[in-house]
Amino acid sequence: MTLPLAFAAFGVLAVVPQTARADQMPNPDFVALLSDYEKDYWQAPKNAKQGGKVLDAATMRRDDELVLAINHRGAEGAGKDGLTPQRKRALVDADLYPRETMPDALGPVLGTYMREGIDRHQLGRVVDLFRFNVAPTYQTKRAAMHPRPYLDRSISTFDGTNDLAGLPAKLDIRQSPSWGDHIPGYSTLQKNSSYPSGHTTGAYSWGVALAGMIPELAPQIMARASEAGNNRILLGVHYPLDIMGGRIGASAQNGQYWHNEFASSVRPAAEQLRAYLTARCKADGHGDTLAACIADLKAGAAGGYTNGFLDPVATEPVKDRASAVRVYTARMTYGFPQDKAEKGRPFTAPKGAADVLRLAYPQLHVDQRNAILKATALDSGYPLWKSSEGWQRINWAKALCARVTLDANGDVVKVETADDARGATFDGPVVVNAQYADRGGHPASDTAAGENDAPSAGPVAVAGVRRRAFDGVAVGVCAVLAVAATLRVRDRRRVRRGVQS
Repeated sequence: MTLPLAFAAFGVLAVVPQTARADQMPNPDFVALLSDYEKDYWQAPKNAKQGGKVLDAATMRRDDELVLAINHRGAEGAGKDGLTPQRKRALVDADLYPRETMPDALGPVLGTYMREGIDRHQLGRVVDLFRFNVAPTYQTKRAAMHPRPYLDRSISTFDGTNDLAGLPAKLDIRQSPSWGDHIPGYSTLQKNSSYPSGHTTGAYSWGVALAGMIPELAPQIMARASEAGNNRILLGVHYPLDIMGGRIGASAQNGQYWHNEFASSVRPAAEQLRAYLTARCKADGHGDTLAACIADLKAGAAGGYTNGFLDPVATEPVKDRASAVRVYTARMTYGFPQDKAEKGRPFTAPKGAADVLRLAYPQLHVDQRNAILKATALDSGYPLWKSSEGWQRINWAKALCARVTLDANGDVVKVETADDARGATFDGPVVVNAQYADRGGHPASDTAAGENDAPSAGPVAVAGVRRRAFDGVAVGVCAVLAVAATLRVRDRRRVRRGVQS
């Protein structure tokens, strides 16, 4: 695993996680996974004599229209300082720090606990996971070399002339001013490297991991990750296709990381985070378990992550699990039309995807978790799906927080998600008839997939009644001090990361 440039900001000497040995997945080929863009929509410039070329004017026009609509909506109601509440959130996300972006996904109280835990060096394993588990974007950007929305887009990377197929060279992007030491980066970002969005890749890399560790709040966590991506459009530095590409890369990165490092890194980080949050909740009188705390704080509803910013894609405010799923799902396609000729293609979960569901459904096996991914997957035919090997179609907000019913053979026969009318009230991942999980050939799928074996750190569901094995674990003070001594997180706020942006 290579250390992403963005994590120079942590100021920490990286401690390489112990390598799991059951079955190692190779690094994803991110250029290949995201290659639909160069095949279908945009031909990258090759040299100084040849500019880039728009291949699908209708899709790229839609990309332009959405940029303008979201960017202009974000500027509405700006004060004398040129700022709006959503612009401020976008500027914070532009810093590209997980400690700033991701805690919001847990709500104001749990989010404060998480942020303080990072600042106090008590969540070193979580910080390590965020550091290592980020997909690189340098090569994918180099493969596309598409100009950003706020530039003169007729000028190619090599100062040639791009063929825009009648699309305007300049868009009416309303640039945001800085807010304190949070800057939009218009003058520091790499110019002709919009696809994919590096900031979005980072946010989704962290978001998928956090949702996998705290699946009770997976819809809100994934909605927050999607907001971070959308905020790049709001600032006018990326297009929706860039955001969709970032999600694909981050999803594939998590699949590999969770598969390879589940026992050595993921499970310990989940244990540490859940135990820390539980201890803070207990100390403040919010309950003795994480489940009780989430319920007491209403973190799955109005007391959790909320966002009232509306645009042509996010047409309702995020206020609970159900609305979070709907907003996240809308941002999976950004309203691009579906190619009807490609509709209804079979879905096969890519290797590693089922590993991300291990903590949410620890009693289930690989083929059963793959069935959940299939039941909740996006249909085929939307942009970027063909080259993504299935990652573009995975809906993490649905898959990580569902009510799953097994039959007497252990087969998944029903998957209800938070946005279903009948499933809107459940408060985390649930398995009904879990006593049948080991029947048939389901356990053999773990070995066939080369899955790393380790006990669960997540919520356990048995016949619809969840037991959370690690919620009541107190924070080990000595262990925390040991982690703090070796893993220092220094907030160097002004480190710029143009290559990955």
